Amino acid sequence: MLSQKILTLDLGTSSVRVSLSLQKGDKYHFYIKTAPSRGVKNGNIVNLASAKESLRSALNSLKLESPVALPNEAYVLVPGGCTLGYQVEATIEFPGIKTISHNDVNVVKNKAKDELLRIKGQTVKSYYEVIHVVPQEFIVDSVDGIQNPIGRSGRKLTMKAFIVLASRSHVKTLEDLLKELNLKLKGVVLQSFASSFGIRSQNSYFNNNLLLYMGAGNTEFMYFREDKPVLSKHLPFGSEDIMEFLIKKLKVSRTEAERLYREHGSAYAFNVSKEEVIHINYGSKTLKAPKILIPALIHLKLKEVFKDIKSLLSEENPDYLENLSGVYLTGGLSKLKDIDTLAEKIFKAPVTVPPLSHPEVSDVALSPLVGVTDYIVSLSDRKKLSDIREDLTRSYERGGGFFASVWRFITDII
Repeated sequence: MLSQKILTLDLGTSSVRVSLSLQKGDKYHFYIKTAPSRGVKNGNIVNLASAKESLRSALNSLKLESPVALPNEAYVLVPGGCTLGYQVEATIEFPGIKTISHNDVNVVKNKAKDELLRIKGQTVKSYYEVIHVVPQEFIVDSVDGIQNPIGRSGRKLTMKAFIVLASRSHVKTLEDLLKELNLKLKGVVLQSFASSFGIRSQNSYFNNNLLLYMGAGNTEFMYFREDKPVLSKHLPFGSEDIMEFLIKKLKVSRTEAERLYREHGSAYAFNVSKEEVIHINYGSKTLKAPKILIPALIHLKLKEVFKDIKSLLSEENPDYLENLSGVYLTGGLSKLKDIDTLAEKIFKAPVTVPPLSHPEVSDVALSPLVGVTDYIVSLSDRKKLSDIREDLTRSYERGGGFFASVWRFITDII
């Protein structure tokens, strides 16, 4: 049976991860490989040559494990620090009563894009490009709350959407990097948006929920209402910052800080015994210290971050916090002991570290990689418009002519 292949790349601060998802029947099997990250900081490529070698190493490992040849095109996760997100509304009117088609949806989408860029001015238009147009709801004449207007009839079509823009320079750097490895950039996906797909089940419905993706160099958060994103923000903070904080405060080596974090790390110091003692290595000598010291330092940093997130939410819209029904934590930092307890104390809402949408992948740090596949699959669901592309009637991107499109189709499924 022919199967679809999706290659996804995650250029993280501490690790470069590559994933091949291979369709088998109605399910996807994942092959994931990791390599130490070089030349990448907070999701940004700061040394192209080093990043290339890290990515090449991960891809070579994936090639050895994969039962099929890797696609020559890849999706790449883009960090929140390289993006902007806005809520937008646009309306088109018809000369008379009309049955709404895919083309009409694209027309109102393009009007929303154009209107956003006009409002934000030439600077945003010059330095950013649209990567996601996520419909929140459609309104046909006076009927609102419509999730898919195709097939309905009316004189006026309105779309409320959440639009994500990515830095043009970042996307161009990704294109150059992939070209060095004989790959084409098929698309970029916002990391937190991908994570939301990576933790969804068939019964998931995000309403007044906050999703936090906490990685090594970034913390991204996305707020959902009626199962659609309405806010996306980013803080340049991750587990690497906690590590640096431990090194600075304890005056220990990187290796010792990593050991202390691994063996005694906890996000909630009040759950740690005050009497228990640990040993901290300082080169040739070892000193005793209360075990609570390590969790206390971590607790302090994470409390600051969670409070910063609360402040940003409150500044944007006080209702976000007042109506908050739950928080989802994902990303590598969400594996830290008792981080859910601390988050519940700060946000005053239930906190969950949910399993991934594909049970065969258990590491929550991989939620964006898994999520990209679920997101791409969702694009073909005509009953639910999770995102809108330039032409909803075509499955593959434009460019290169008919034979190029056929070849892309063949290489994607063999």
